[in-house]
Amino acid sequence: MFRALLAVAAVMLASGMAQAEETKLDAAFVGDGTYSPTTGCKKLEDIQNGKDAPNIATYPLTLTREGTGSWEGGCDFAALRQVKSNVFEGKMQCSEGGEEYAQTVMFTRLDADRIEVKSGTEALVYERCKGLKGKVER
Repeated sequence: MFRALLAVAAVMLASGMAQAEETKLDAAFVGDGTYSPTTGCKKLEDIQNGKDAPNIATYPLTLTREGTGSWEGGCDFAALRQVKSNVFEGKMQCSEGGEEYAQTVMFTRLDADRIEVKSGTEALVYERCKGLKGKVER
């Protein structure tokens, strides 16, 4: 009896893990690499090259195919739809510190290396960080 319950629990766990992996969205419209607002790419390069240590003052906002990030948290794509050419609406699942919340964000591809990210009335233009070698961890 115990073995049967253990087998059922293992199947349920594996099924749950598979579903969790399936829900991770890839925002292909973002493209490869990391994007960051204005001075963010320089800050990321300095961290990557050991010129600066990652902390709340130095780690900038980032955007990748997986979502957005900052020192204190970030947002993963929960749902994504194309509104019109080069404009995408992302339903994001976010966490910052101990707080978790949902947020709707508009992404407009301006050109090959820039994406405008707008939430409510606030908008920032993120630029592709061309000098980075892979991801810069917090």
